[in-house]
Amino acid sequence: MATLAKSKPEASADQVQRFERKLREVKQAVASLPGNEYHAELLNLVRHVGWTTTAEGIFFEALTDSILAQTRDLQQLHQKLKAAFEAVQGQ
Repeated sequence: MATLAKSKPEASADQVQRFERKLREVKQAVASLPGNEYHAELLNLVRHVGWTTTAEGIFFEALTDSILAQTRDLQQLHQKLKAAFEAVQGQ
């Protein structure tokens, strides 16, 4: 019994250019995140007694919790994007 091979539709040249542009934008956005100097400066600031009120401290913790969650989500999304690409390539 013969089987028919299904052909995969190929991305157009416009789609490929758009994908490449988006990946470059992602790379640029990730590269523009604050680095070690920024974090060292924040660590020095939070060590100063009286740098914030209780309410501001609660707000600070909420912001840092959010940044951490979003960063972890971003890391997982990058891994899933690569896994999806590899899965398609393996077919």
